[in-house]
Amino acid sequence: MKPYEILQRHWVATRAGVLTIKLDESDVATLEVKYKIWLPTDFREYLLRSCPKNYLEMDNDSTDWWQLARIKNITEEYRCAIRNPIVATNVEKYLFFADYAIWCWAWVIACGDGDDRGRVVVVNGTDDRFVADSFTQFIDRYVVDVRQVA
Repeated sequence: MKPYEILQRHWVATRAGVLTIKLDESDVATLEVKYKIWLPTDFREYLLRSCPKNYLEMDNDSTDWWQLARIKNITEEYRCAIRNPIVATNVEKYLFFADYAIWCWAWVIACGDGDDRGRVVVVNGTDDRFVADSFTQFIDRYVVDVRQVA
């Protein structure tokens, strides 16, 4: 099963009520052009097939899955210092896609060309760290227990 299908199944099973839409290729391409990045395949497919529809699409795990218009890179969204030196050197290539409990912490995905491409980082202001090597792995861990990616 694809990550977006696993996530949708989780939302249904937990009666989360997260509304999603399918995006056009041009919508996703616009995001890539704006940030001069190319999205990892699994994350790109998630946006194309299961992008949250509305602002504040919070699930029952207290995660707000961001609609396309809200997705931003670290530079635009976050005003604090990034504590992870790998991430800090390339903040413009990491995109926020969800946050927990009204921004107690949030997750970014690496969309650059480096070795960290596709990896997911939890940004929490104290020990920003990699929590998954891909969006697929992030979803696999998330649906078991959000604490696995916190």
